[in-house]
Amino acid sequence: MKTSSARKKRVVVKIGTSILSTSQGVFSSSAHARLCEQVLNLMKTHEMVIVSSGAIALGMQVTGRKKRPTVMAELQACAAVGQGKLMNAYERFFSKKDRHVAQILLTRDAVEDKQRFLNARATLKTLISEKIIPIVNENDTVATEEIAFGDNDILSVHVAHLVHADLLINLSNVNGFLLKSGERLREVRGLQSINKELRSHLGSKSGETTVGGMAAKLNAASVAMKLGIPLQIVDGNRPHVIMNAVMGKDEGTLFRP
Repeated sequence: MKTSSARKKRVVVKIGTSILSTSQGVFSSSAHARLCEQVLNLMKTHEMVIVSSGAIALGMQVTGRKKRPTVMAELQACAAVGQGKLMNAYERFFSKKDRHVAQILLTRDAVEDKQRFLNARATLKTLISEKIIPIVNENDTVATEEIAFGDNDILSVHVAHLVHADLLINLSNVNGFLLKSGERLREVRGLQSINKELRSHLGSKSGETTVGGMAAKLNAASVAMKLGIPLQIVDGNRPHVIMNAVMGKDEGTLFRP
């Protein structure tokens, strides 16, 4: 571990749109509350950061769109509408429990420029020290192709790096990485396993229905391993899955650095 026993272990949880939505693509308040409850309980013993998707989906709901827009301006408009509603959902839940949240919107240039990187790190660490939960998302309203992360899988890795996380939990809609046989891979060690073995299984049962899917998660795992961050892909629909992953129980697939 990167840290001494003097401080609580720090966990970043990445929550995707599919985990926050019903099968009809509507924001699920019950799913959201279930995940937030786990984060709240873990805050007794851990420092928690959330990377949350869902702004564009909420914006689509408000504007009556049935399909995700392909035009950048329309995507950004949906993000602008939905981001406030996403933050409101988090603040409503946690404020009832005497906790508060802070919105952090990032683009890629924030982690590629040294001074911006240090500024973002200082802000996040200050929020954590004051027991305020950072809710991080990509700044979709201004992001262009040149400065976009592309997906929140890779964004969550950079956030974990910013805060010196001890574990990054990526909530998927499948129970970890599944081989073509359907067997769940419990643990991965070494980048060679990802590049030469696991990618051949993409497009099988390991895939997902959302944008990015398992290919994006493998890319994120590769970066996390290089940065020394353990990344665990788990099924966000399973009961107590965040707590189980933090406690080291057999959930999903753990990529060890």
